[in-house]
Amino acid sequence: MSVDWRRRIAVWLVPAGVFQSVIVGGAYGTGREVAEFMTQYGPHGGLLAIALVMLGFAVVLGACFEFARVFRVYDYRSFVRELLGRWWPAYEICFVLLLVIVLAVTGSAAGLTLENTFGIDAHTGTAVVMVAVVVSNFFGRRLVEATLTAGAIALSAGLLGYGALVATQAGSSVLRAVTGAGVESGWWISGLKFVLYNSALVPVLLYATTAIRTRREALGSAAVAAFAGILPALVLHLSFLARYPAIVAEPLPAYTMIATFGTRALLWVYVGLLFVTIVQTGVGVLQGLNERLDAWSAERRAKPLPPWAHAAVAGCAFAASIALARAGIVDLIARGYGTLAWCFLAVFTLPALTLGVARVRRATH
Repeated sequence: MSVDWRRRIAVWLVPAGVFQSVIVGGAYGTGREVAEFMTQYGPHGGLLAIALVMLGFAVVLGACFEFARVFRVYDYRSFVRELLGRWWPAYEICFVLLLVIVLAVTGSAAGLTLENTFGIDAHTGTAVVMVAVVVSNFFGRRLVEATLTAGAIALSAGLLGYGALVATQAGSSVLRAVTGAGVESGWWISGLKFVLYNSALVPVLLYATTAIRTRREALGSAAVAAFAGILPALVLHLSFLARYPAIVAEPLPAYTMIATFGTRALLWVYVGLLFVTIVQTGVGVLQGLNERLDAWSAERRAKPLPPWAHAAVAGCAFAASIALARAGIVDLIARGYGTLAWCFLAVFTLPALTLGVARVRRATH
């Protein structure tokens, strides 16, 4: 592969693959977040929420990709310090809470899915995820970027196949739902919360944007990543309309749909893809944490942390999150889900779209 094609892949596919892989794991991949934030607002309300989320993702990603390019800040500590100045620890506090939720949800989702499908003990499934995350982080950024990009392509193909399956068996039901329903109120606030909660991970994923050289590439790559991030929601929402409104109450709606309309073999394929995306979510987020620790280490020791330290950080963070989840702390945080979204609005999204954009304009004019 030529250097030019490698750079094009690094600019246009890698950020999209990393973003999609990180946000799809856990509740998004099971369809639970899609049902909660989109489908429960009806066929049209769900589509409007999806459109709002895609627009929000594109705006936030574009602002962050360009800020990172202009000021050459590719780990989240450097990024938020450059953006927020002395107030940067506010983001880190919110991120720690988010990290606990993300890792706990991904581990629990993996265990529950394997237990429902194969009868494997849930704790075993969680342990397998933890081992896979630790090994991936040991080998560093290149492996992480390659596996996240490949996994995102596989997931998109699998989702499109799943959507085609539902369309062929229940397309008339989906069409009736789309043409005969109104818009439930609250879709816009739900879509906004989804944008805030998920885009708060963007600073942690900036290690995937180092190949971007121009503003056009930054904004174009952001648009591709936004589409990649919302594609699973669009496919899942439309498919859920075949069993709307009952599907909204299902704890694992995507699993229920495939069990209803697919074969046992297809269910296994779905579980495999979901398991991969769950692992990738943990890998992607923890790689961002390791990049932040590498920047800290470089300041003090003039070199990044060794691979074994990256693996140790991943293992300790994952183990602590699972322990906290079992103690009920994550449950408490999850009840304040909306509150956390508004916190990120204050400490990240608004500053990025105001201070960040203004600083980029001053630096480039």
